[in-house]
This record gives sequence, C-alpha cells and structure tokens, in this order.
Amino acid sequence: MSYLIIELETQLLKTGKTSADLIRATGHTPANISKLRNGKIKAIRLKTLLDICDELDCQPGDIIQRVSEKGLEELIVERAKNVVRQMRDGGGNEASLPTSVFAVDLSDE
Repeated sequence: MSYLIIELETQLLKTGKTSADLIRATGHTPANISKLRNGKIKAIRLKTLLDICDELDCQPGDIIQRVSEKGLEELIVERAKNVVRQMRDGGGNEASLPTSVFAVDLSDE
C-alpha cells in the first residue's frame, strides 16, 4: 500500500518561512493553507501547488510525496527522533528539522 504525505511543513522550515508568509505571498486563505499543511485535504488545485512552489522555490514533489508503508514507518521514526533531539538540545540547530508526518487519508476513495 502507498501513502501520500504532505511535506509543506518541511519546506517551510527549510526556507525559514511561516504559513502567514505563504498566505500573504500567494493570496490563498489561511484555512486552505492550514488544511494542506496538516494533510487534511483530498485534492489540490495545480494553481495552488504552483503558487506554493513558486514562493518556496521548490518542486511539487518536494511538497507531495508517495511513500510505501515501510517508508511511512521509517519517516515516523525519523521525525520522532527529531522531537527527541529538539528536547535534548533545547531547540538549538535541530529546530529546523520537521517533527510531524502528515499523511493524506484516501481510505474512502
């Protein structure tokens, strides 16, 4: 089984931008960006994806990725380790590492 994960949070961390920055730059609604950021979507308009990619200077595949069940499990473990690192280091350099995995629920499709 494959899963789609949303890596918008990771791209925001890489660029040092916030959701508010993205909202201002793209003109998309806070609700739309929040749903995308948290994987609470089932579809995305290509124009929205292009706007986000333009602002974050990335490719669509940097934001939406297909992973296997094993890949998802590995990503969850990696992100949990990032949480531990941040707690241990008090934020420090690890603050720019993602700590969450947002998988799109397509189970009823």
